[in-house]
Amino acid sequence: MSNQSEQQAVQHAGKKAAEFFTRPSLSRLAVKLYEKYIEVGQVGGQVILMDATVDERRDIASFLGKPLYPDTRLKVRLKDVEKALKHSFQCTLPDLLRAYFPDKKQVTRAQQRANHATYQAHFRSALSSITAELPLESRGRYWMEQGTHGQEWLFSRYKNAKVEEQERQLQLVRYIATLLNQLPQPDAPQRLALFAQRTSGNPHTLDLDRPAGRLLLLALNDLKQEATGTAAAHFDREQALRLYGDAGLLIDTISSSVAVFNLASAVYHNGDPDQLPVVAGRRVLLLPLSQLLEWRNVLPARTDIFVFENPQVFEEVIATLGSVQDVPSCVCTAGWPSRAALMLLDKLVAASPDDALYYSGDFDLKGLQIAAYLMARYPGRCHPWRFDPDSYTLALQSEPEIEAVAAHPQQSELDLLGTLPDIFAPLIKKMQERRAWAYQEGIARLLGEDILGCGA
Repeated sequence: MSNQSEQQAVQHAGKKAAEFFTRPSLSRLAVKLYEKYIEVGQVGGQVILMDATVDERRDIASFLGKPLYPDTRLKVRLKDVEKALKHSFQCTLPDLLRAYFPDKKQVTRAQQRANHATYQAHFRSALSSITAELPLESRGRYWMEQGTHGQEWLFSRYKNAKVEEQERQLQLVRYIATLLNQLPQPDAPQRLALFAQRTSGNPHTLDLDRPAGRLLLLALNDLKQEATGTAAAHFDREQALRLYGDAGLLIDTISSSVAVFNLASAVYHNGDPDQLPVVAGRRVLLLPLSQLLEWRNVLPARTDIFVFENPQVFEEVIATLGSVQDVPSCVCTAGWPSRAALMLLDKLVAASPDDALYYSGDFDLKGLQIAAYLMARYPGRCHPWRFDPDSYTLALQSEPEIEAVAAHPQQSELDLLGTLPDIFAPLIKKMQERRAWAYQEGIARLLGEDILGCGA
């Protein structure tokens, strides 16, 4: 008999057995047999039929060649069922189940697990292939192998996704990994939209609301962690701008700006001096990032450069300087330093190894975090200014009825203070004792006196 004839005979036998099991007294048993076979992956084990009817007890016993079951709880071994099937229909239990459940996959749990493992392994292999194609010392390869959101994270996140989704992610990962190796040089930044157009043909591909844009930010943050040890699960615009800026990508060069007072001079990349700082004199300049990108060098008025967090304190201190001669340059970050602020500070610090920054901000978590960030960015060149217990106490006392108006932090915020550098330890101890924030406005007079006194 040919193989085809044998298969037809097996199918016919299975159908005959299935027709036999369609009777009401055997249909419940058929369902139980299917579930057990899928679970164990072989003809083995037993099923239990609860509350069996008289017809079920009689017909099952008759089919198996056993005495009538004495109670309504029936135990049926799968091997006994297959033995009876072979005797009565010349077919196996799997033959019966294929014919009885034609619309159900006859894949056992063990086979399902094996298939699933193979499915996941194919995705892991595809990710590994992308990594292997990247140059050994490249940013893209480092991200894939070491990044928090690299190969292992991608595998964990998409290993069970549908094939179509996995293919989309693989294309996206390949694009971002390659993109990281094409980031602009620090001295030749590119606008993000034009960079996206050049690398993908679509200027919006790397927008923050697009999958590629989100993955790029995760990758840039992973690369940044190597130096900073920080991580961000979610990005606001300010964080995104910093990551883009550090990667040489510009969102725009107009909205990002920084206020500065009393610059000595600025020089274009071609060596020509810019008269803007000279013409400005004692007026505050609001410099957009586009202006800073045009300058090769920026010189401060003196080696001491004072940096303020809050615009109104910055304005108040400048007003107190009046017509005093030989005052230092002052910069206002207006909160967390923008890309423009960082570029200006970079250029001021680079002007001379003697140049030093002195930063003053609010006595709250954000103010101290900004101070810690600037100190880490400019090690040995940026120093905390008036971040001490006495100045904090004075800032608290500057408000009448302090208990009624003080800003009281959450305990979680007070706990986060403990993650800041040890140089803030005395101040943090006092802040945790008082359990209140204080603000730079409360020490504006002291800051003005410091600047006036530094030239004496």
